[in-house]
Amino acid sequence: MKIEAAYKYIKENILQGDWSREEAINVNNITKTLNISRTPVNKALRRLEQEGYITIVPQVGVFVKQPDPQEVYEKMLICATIDALMTSHAALTISEEKLAYLEELLYQMEDETLPYDQYAELNIEFHTVILHASGLKYMLEITKEYWDYLNYVSSPHDLFAGEARKRSHIEHWMIYNSLVERDSAMARSVMEKHMERVAKHVKKKMMALE
Repeated sequence: MKIEAAYKYIKENILQGDWSREEAINVNNITKTLNISRTPVNKALRRLEQEGYITIVPQVGVFVKQPDPQEVYEKMLICATIDALMTSHAALTISEEKLAYLEELLYQMEDETLPYDQYAELNIEFHTVILHASGLKYMLEITKEYWDYLNYVSSPHDLFAGEARKRSHIEHWMIYNSLVERDSAMARSVMEKHMERVAKHVKKKMMALE
């Protein structure tokens, strides 16, 4: 429980922007704030390092990590594979009620005046409904970790500006239609292609900023 508490505390501070990228993390302050020893904090830090949020430099310190384009791209490809598999399962199990909700979300997303951050929230909700509908609970936990990271490193503006947003919405309708048809193979294919396209788009944007 102490490890999980430390993990959530550190991760939330990073995700909320309380600690900026490449900023040093004061481990002593964390132990005092949470009133725990360094052992669970260090274990939490190692987990966050594996997930790509921080860099641990022996004898130097712990730093919020500047995302690496290639690492982000590869994580997104992993996420694409997992999401695609879960979507194929969802095609066989999703309820009519959830399909109706997905359709409602898609119509909301068609509003071209919708701010980028609101569109991003609807996008996350759309994917979340599908992943939950798969019934694959263990994989859902893994996917959540990847989505947290990808939402952290990517900008709603970059993902959903101009033609990218139009393309995204077309693909969402394709995913939805495959679910309506209960076509497991098609659902897997369109979701994987959708996520792979986003991965390439994010990598390109990140490399342009370097």
